[in-house]
Amino acid sequence: MRVVIEAPLLVSAQLAKHPLALLELFNLCLDQECHTLEIEPPEAPALKLWTDTLTPAQRDEIDLILDASVERQLRDPPMSVVRVADVEDAEWEGTVPRLPLRGAIALLRKPLRVLIEGINDEAFLHATVPHFYRARFEDWSKRELLKVEHRGGLQNLHHALEQECQVRERRLRLFVLFDSDARKRGEPHPESRKVARFCERKTLTHHQLQRRAIDNYVPPPALERWLKRNHSREFDGKWLPRLQSFRLLTEEQRHHYNMKRGLRGDREGSGLADIFARFIDEKPDQAALLEEGFSPAVAESFQERIPDAWLAQDGQTPELMQLFEKLLRAA
Repeated sequence: MRVVIEAPLLVSAQLAKHPLALLELFNLCLDQECHTLEIEPPEAPALKLWTDTLTPAQRDEIDLILDASVERQLRDPPMSVVRVADVEDAEWEGTVPRLPLRGAIALLRKPLRVLIEGINDEAFLHATVPHFYRARFEDWSKRELLKVEHRGGLQNLHHALEQECQVRERRLRLFVLFDSDARKRGEPHPESRKVARFCERKTLTHHQLQRRAIDNYVPPPALERWLKRNHSREFDGKWLPRLQSFRLLTEEQRHHYNMKRGLRGDREGSGLADIFARFIDEKPDQAALLEEGFSPAVAESFQERIPDAWLAQDGQTPELMQLFEKLLRAA
């Protein structure tokens, strides 16, 4: 989060009442590397009046934090902004809230809550985070600067978001990840579109998966690894032929295939998408092998780290880079 301290705060009664609070805010931004901090205007006389009250060591630390924040702003600018101002209560008018000093500290101490649909979505994040973002994501997760919370399905997620957004402060510490449930490219399910529209209306940072569900992000080599481990006796006779048929699908078909229940699952549900019609007509024997899917537990493939090379070969890298950039910048 980008934290902008309005210079008048530095000589305010608020600071006189809580003389150590501003140092606490600076140290919080030093410890929690997801935040940046700046003073506006940077050359305000009030800044010198305040720093003159500090020890040389404290002044050096303040300079270090401000310089590090400038570098971070250039490298990975945070997506959300708050202003710390000489106000008694939070002001929410406009696009950037203005918070009193103690209110800002309380907000920044809270982790970014990453709302997802199910427990396997968390494993998906840890298994697919690109190398470029891995150290930060794993460190911030370990330190609980990021806190993943399961909400169970799109309808439950939408209801939870409605409750969360009744408190304005919570919107600033939320990131939402959800399936598109799309049966074909670029056509998310109405429930998914509803969640996306809500996030946009409430300015919640979010990512709607481009593929149907996290199951469709299991690269074929990872799927083969999981099948061999969990169905070793049946692999050659049952699962290898199905996997070979799966590899014959087009990119769009693989991205929107019902990995849990197969073609039959869609056909018996809301109907099979027309993107599979040509495959079924031209390769009926291969299509028959994909009638049943790969098991309701296929997302357990994410219990193991997915090699970056497998993700790249499956064409996932651009979306994953976008996803984790948004998530980490939202922190």
